[in-house]
Amino acid sequence: MVHPARHTFQPELADRYEPRTTFTKTAILVELVDRDATTTIRATFGQQTLRGSFYVVAEGNSSYGASRHEFECTHHQVGPNQWTKRESVLAYRATERCQVETYVSDAHEATVLAKPGDWIVQQSTGEVMIIVAPAFNERYRQAPKA
Repeated sequence: MVHPARHTFQPELADRYEPRTTFTKTAILVELVDRDATTTIRATFGQQTLRGSFYVVAEGNSSYGASRHEFECTHHQVGPNQWTKRESVLAYRATERCQVETYVSDAHEATVLAKPGDWIVQQSTGEVMIIVAPAFNERYRQAPKA
């Protein structure tokens, strides 16, 4: 069996995308007293390990965990447990199958398989993630060129 190559985010390939303000997420804070406690959850894309308090985020039929710090830095609360993205991202499409290491707060979060056409995304906080094309198009639009 041939394993997909490992891939790190390549900013020189990326364009800036801004969030669509009409897209909202449901997110519930899981507040932990121990800031160093780790929690492992099974997300749609695979297993995540999070340190300290985090949000459980529901989007359609999927859910995942998000570091409290990264989530609150990049989202705006618009109602009880309802959030919209406020920060633009850098992103480009994967051209081949590859494994992408995702990180939050400089800690390894998960290893995710990206397929051709998936978006490799870097948040303003440095967090890297994979988003499938239909979900990316629902959430983002290309930012005007400067």
